[in-house]
Amino acid sequence: MSELEFVGKIKGMKTLKQMIESKEVVPASQLARLKAEEEAQEKAFEEAAKAEQSHRKTKLSTGKVEGRDYWTRERFIE
Repeated sequence: MSELEFVGKIKGMKTLKQMIESKEVVPASQLARLKAEEEAQEKAFEEAAKAEQSHRKTKLSTGKVEGRDYWTRERFIE
């Protein structure tokens, strides 16, 4: 190990800072943030899909329901 000597930089090599600036390398903190955003988006999509499925299963009343009285207002005549 003591026989190694520093000769110089290899041509074309970039420092880590230069690679980050040119977006060849992404910092781990940014990767974690992107992963969290993707997971949140997937969770929101799944919840929306479940809500849509449950909404389709509900029966909408389109007419009179038996046993229910409807209250209406009479017109006021002077």
